[in-house]
Amino acid sequence: MQLPIYFFGDNHFSINPSSNEKKIKNFRNFYNQIKDDKGSIVIMGDFFDYYFEYNNSKPDHFNEVFELLRKIKKNGIEIYFLAGNHDYWIGDYFKSFTTKTFLDDTKIKINNKSIYLTHGDGILSWDKSYRFLKKVIRSKIFRLLYSLIPKKYGNKIAKKISYERKDSHKIDLNKLNKIHEELIDFSRKQWDDGAECVIMGHYHHNFDFYENGKELHILDDCSENDFNYIKFDGQNFDKIKI
Repeated sequence: MQLPIYFFGDNHFSINPSSNEKKIKNFRNFYNQIKDDKGSIVIMGDFFDYYFEYNNSKPDHFNEVFELLRKIKKNGIEIYFLAGNHDYWIGDYFKSFTTKTFLDDTKIKINNKSIYLTHGDGILSWDKSYRFLKKVIRSKIFRLLYSLIPKKYGNKIAKKISYERKDSHKIDLNKLNKIHEELIDFSRKQWDDGAECVIMGHYHHNFDFYENGKELHILDDCSENDFNYIKFDGQNFDKIKI
């Protein structure tokens, strides 16, 4: 990966283009800030609220997003994508923008620093039923069956799910400490396995933890209000909001 590296995610671009106006503007502002530095961007999952390519063709409702990705790539910035729980079904059209796509957790090494990347879903102890569902949804059979649903009905299902989940990212403050404890325990396992830093999204809030020279960074989301990202210059991780 080219330095500097910019990590962000949880944009949740909607299948309804009119809902994306402010998020597109924020994404464009981010690009204008980094375009002269080149480097790499790592999208940490849930870039889209729903994504499916019928016959690997372009989903037209994301045209503005694709135009900006095309500009980023043309400018020489490498694009890496780590799938989230909303956009695992990435197809060939989207992959054409990326240098590399990761469908599962991955570890990268930059300047002799080992960084563990995960979207963050399915980690918590009470996620057992979700982990089973995740395996089913990600299976080739389920994907094949879903592809048989006519496109217009598939999109209707996506719109309904997106609408019903629009407030689901709010975290119960009573659970927040427990969530952090479990994510720290998860990170310690990665540190014991050689990683020096763990980066994740999914939880839609900002959190950092440091222990014995090791780091955990949870990314806040990229909402209509702001765009949150981490810049890694090869030595340090800096969180930035625009």
